[in-house]
Amino acid sequence: MKNSSIRYACPPPVNISRRNWPSKTLTRSPAWCAVDLRDGNQALPNPMTPVQKKRFFQLLVELGFKEIEVGFPSASADDFQFCRDLIEQKLIPDDVTISVLTQAREHLIRRTLESLHGVRRAIVHVYTATSELHMNYVFGKTAAETEQMALAAIAMVRDGRKELAGSEILLEFSPEEFTDSELDFTVGLCDRVIETWQPRRGEKVILNLPATVERRMPNQYADMIEEFIRRQKHRKQSLISLHAHNDMGCAVAATELALLAGADRVEGTLFGHGERCGNVDLVTLCMNLQYLGVDTGIRFADIEKIRDELVELTSMPVHPRHPYAGELVFTAFSGSHQDAIHKGLSRAEELAERFGGWKIPYLHIDPRDIGRSFEKFIRINSQSGKGGIAHVLQQEFGIRLPRQLLIDFSQHVQRHTDKVQREVDAKELLSLLLESYVLQDGPVKLLKYWPRPDAEDPTKIHGEVHLEFHGQHRTLNGTAPGPIAAFVRAVKQLDLPFNFALEEYEEDAIGQTDDAEAITFVRLAATVAGVRKSVYGIGFGVNIDQAAVRAVVSGLNALLL
Repeated sequence: MKNSSIRYACPPPVNISRRNWPSKTLTRSPAWCAVDLRDGNQALPNPMTPVQKKRFFQLLVELGFKEIEVGFPSASADDFQFCRDLIEQKLIPDDVTISVLTQAREHLIRRTLESLHGVRRAIVHVYTATSELHMNYVFGKTAAETEQMALAAIAMVRDGRKELAGSEILLEFSPEEFTDSELDFTVGLCDRVIETWQPRRGEKVILNLPATVERRMPNQYADMIEEFIRRQKHRKQSLISLHAHNDMGCAVAATELALLAGADRVEGTLFGHGERCGNVDLVTLCMNLQYLGVDTGIRFADIEKIRDELVELTSMPVHPRHPYAGELVFTAFSGSHQDAIHKGLSRAEELAERFGGWKIPYLHIDPRDIGRSFEKFIRINSQSGKGGIAHVLQQEFGIRLPRQLLIDFSQHVQRHTDKVQREVDAKELLSLLLESYVLQDGPVKLLKYWPRPDAEDPTKIHGEVHLEFHGQHRTLNGTAPGPIAAFVRAVKQLDLPFNFALEEYEEDAIGQTDDAEAITFVRLAATVAGVRKSVYGIGFGVNIDQAAVRAVVSGLNALLL
């Protein structure tokens, strides 16, 4: 890329008389036209079959698209037949308008009109190249010859629609490579297209102004749209349509800025399928507008289902980092991100009240709005931290670890993920927790424990413990004000190589029903071989007492092992 300023002939900026779009705000939705069945399909390594195209059409209808470009009927028998099938099999809802594309050539136009017999309402989309690169060097035509050809084509469609009795035929015109064309020429040509078409009362001609190959920054596309609208003669009889490609990766941004500049309509494809780097992605664009509070009329209530079906129909994968729909877009591996999200979600209502709507650290939107949930996408690897671990255990298993135990467990997780060098799933995380802190089969093995109130003094509990210590059966007894203290006094009668103390104790329940399982967390401290040790134990049980004594046994085994 050395000397790129000399190597690449970038189009010069447009001289705009005044620029208003930067101060505008998007408050209304454009009209949408999905071109997946034409622009998207022609760019697939394996074009869709007729059955797949019908399903894709139905899906677009289900999502809420009211204009759908269904093909290039004059280009192939398959496209022609697909158009006929939609009409003859009455697959087009009354509120949906199909669009068909044709070049500005007589025999192609006649074939295109033939494909529309019996349609209720359709758009005939005529295009011709208007850039110097295409007019002169691809087609060998002058600007005057190009205009003459385009207007003759418009007149032919205008006259031909008379043969389609009972059908409403609308016009769309595209000056191909608009962003690389001379603006005065395209404005004048589009004015004469409208004059040639002679719109009926209330009718509007769609003027589609494409960034056929993205060669400009998004702000320049917006400049061209604003200046085009300012210069055109017949604004009230036109709909300004955008058709951006993504060669520079800016199609979404370019379209959003061009909407600020006054455009009325957008053409694009789901997930941006199209030639080269693709068309503007309607999923991202629609979701961006909906995030801004604009009702687009397009619904992505179950984005994963839509994504998976489109992958099946097109055989084109969706990148895991694709906005909104990618597998990993609501996933946090970073420990600091996980911690912030975990804390934000735990105070979601408070934050919504404070900021006037959904606002969570590191989450752009609420995943539930598009049929996703954050919980299932929290992934644990060597980059993860306490917040992510806590969230997974709480959401997947109902286990809320005390903070100090969480800190200790995160070190176990770190060592494990460093060892296996991959992410660990929720079940593996739970297994690691149990292996680390639920130690019931060590030197101390609890068999049974009966805590019984004193017959004469209810403030005393007599604990009877049956256990195995290094394989030997032992029966121990202890008395204390509570069942846990009674158990501790009993097991201290063992020939332990240390004296231990119960320093921390927390209890909880897994679930919220009457038969919820009890879980207890304890921390035992002891001096073992001259070294001060502090260990954690976890116990589960049908009640708190049984869970607690099992947690103490787990802690003892951790000290003994």
